[in-house]
Amino acid sequence: MVKKISLIIVILLLALIAYIETPTSSINKNQVLYYGLTNEEQEVSSNADDIFGAPDLEYRLEETKEEDGFIVEVYREYEIYKNRQGEVVKTVATDNTEYIHYAKY
Repeated sequence: MVKKISLIIVILLLALIAYIETPTSSINKNQVLYYGLTNEEQEVSSNADDIFGAPDLEYRLEETKEEDGFIVEVYREYEIYKNRQGEVVKTVATDNTEYIHYAKY
């Protein structure tokens, strides 16, 4: 009997947690789920050069070098900002770099 009651309580708690965590629940109705412009902002700024939404992250090859019998490629992460038409407005280099080592034969 105690096992059944504890199992029901656990199931109810999991269901409550799942409901609270869903973005469409009535508890989360005041949270912002969209990074784009709101209707008021669209009316104020209709310039095509405005940045729209969150930036895309992209790694680009910066250099290729040889170290200790390995070929090392260095990639840097960039934030790519685009406007509503999908045109690149701004590109910003971040501090994140990745190093890929290849054995030289």
